Amino acid sequence: MKMGEVMMRLTASTDTEFLSTIEHWLRSQSEVLVLIRYSHAAGKKSFEFFSSPPALFERLRRLPPLAAVTVFRQPQLALRGIVDDGFIESCLFTIPEGSEFVVIETVPRTYGRTSSFHHDAGETHAELREALEDSRGKPVAVGLYPTCLEDGLDVVASIVPDEDGVARLGAY
Repeated sequence: MKMGEVMMRLTASTDTEFLSTIEHWLRSQSEVLVLIRYSHAAGKKSFEFFSSPPALFERLRRLPPLAAVTVFRQPQLALRGIVDDGFIESCLFTIPEGSEFVVIETVPRTYGRTSSFHHDAGETHAELREALEDSRGKPVAVGLYPTCLEDGLDVVASIVPDEDGVARLGAY
């Protein structure tokens, strides 16, 4: 290690403290938001809501090695509904121009044998309107882009271990 480098401990998604924290959170609230970033996948990510530990733990077991997982304790994306003209206007009124936002469909889109939760992000009202129009008629969750700078009382992060059982940073 070179002088000035910081040795960072990476938490594996199989770590009992990480899993216990999530289980505790889900006992005291109705859902958590999980951001999954896939390594070596051209920036591919997924936002998913979970309301039970078994469902979330099963999802973690199915993730590929080196996937980065961030779990948010506090309620996220409070604007919920089916996208129509009124919902779009409500989002434009609530989310300030210039604020980074995310729109997440809460029902997965299916593409052949795979499915994923479609999401869009941006910073302008024009981008927000376009993202919502792309999800017209579908149930969505909308709000400011979640802040995930570091682990704390309301955010925990982990890495899916590789085939050797080691949590290593991937390329995101």
